[in-house]
Amino acid sequence: MSISLLYESEEWSTYALQSRIREQGIPCRLVCMEDEISQEQFLECDLVVNRVFASAQFRGHERSLKQMPGLIAYLRERQIPMLNPYQAHFYEVSKELSARVLSSHGLPTPEVYGSFQKQEGFGLEDVLNALPEGLKYPCIVKPNCGGRTTHTYIIHSEKELKETLPWLPNIEMIVEEYIEPVYGFLTRIEIIGGECRLIVKRSVTENGLSAYHLGSKYQNYPDCSREIQEAAIEAMSILDIRFGSLDIIESGSRFSIIDVNAVSNVSEDNTEMFHFDLMKETAQYIAQQYKKIKTNDI
Repeated sequence: MSISLLYESEEWSTYALQSRIREQGIPCRLVCMEDEISQEQFLECDLVVNRVFASAQFRGHERSLKQMPGLIAYLRERQIPMLNPYQAHFYEVSKELSARVLSSHGLPTPEVYGSFQKQEGFGLEDVLNALPEGLKYPCIVKPNCGGRTTHTYIIHSEKELKETLPWLPNIEMIVEEYIEPVYGFLTRIEIIGGECRLIVKRSVTENGLSAYHLGSKYQNYPDCSREIQEAAIEAMSILDIRFGSLDIIESGSRFSIIDVNAVSNVSEDNTEMFHFDLMKETAQYIAQQYKKIKTNDI
C-alpha cells in the first residue's frame, strides 16, 4: 500500500515531493496522467496526491485535464482519499468558479464580469458579441483554466480589447475587474494545513503582470497584515484546499484575492532563495494525513 502522486509535467517540484515523501518512510509512486491509466491500479493505494496543473493545456497536456474528472469520480465512489480533496481540483481549473465562491462567502475578490470563448471561424464582431455584458475598463482577460500569466492581458479600453482579441486562443477566457498593484508587488502566500507557511512579495514587471518567468523579483514579507493572512486561511478552508497558494493584490486600504492554486510549484533556486523547502513541508503534511488514514483517524 502506498501513495500515488499524479503529475502531468516534468517539474522539479514533483520529483522533489516524491523524494520528500519517501524520506518520511512512505512508499510513493508517480502516475503520469498523460499516459492511458487504469483506474483499478488505485485500489491498492491508500492516498492519491494530485499535481495536475491548470496550466497543463499550455504544455500540450490536455489529456491529463480530460482524465481527471473521471478519475476523481472513481476515487470518490470507492472512497479512496485524495489530497487536495476531490473538489479542490475543480477550483484549480476554474478561476471563475473559485472567485465566485469566495465572493459569495464575503471574501474580497475582483468583480467577475463573465467568460467567453472564441470559436473556429469567429470574426471580430462574433467575439465582441460573445463578451460578457457590463464589463468595465480597465479589466483583466485571462484563461479560465490556466496559469503562469499565459495569455493574460490588462485591457484599458475597447480599442485595446479589439486589438487583443485576434491573439486570444480558442479556449474559455474570463474577464474580471483589474486591480492596480499600487505598491508594485503581489503577495504570494503558501498555505499548508491551515497555516501561512511562506509569505513573499513578487514584483510587478513592466507589462503590469507578475510572474517568476517574467523576471519578477521576490522578497520575504514578514510584516504582511494579520487581516490578509486570516483571509488567505479562510479562503483555503472554504475551497477545501489543504495545501496550495494564493496571490493577493494590496491596493490602498483594500486587498483582493486574485488567484488561488490547489497545486503549488517551486523551483530548486526558490528553495535556496527563501531558505524554506516547500516540498519538504508539504510532504510532512501529506505524511501526517497518510498516517491518520492508516489508523482510521481521518
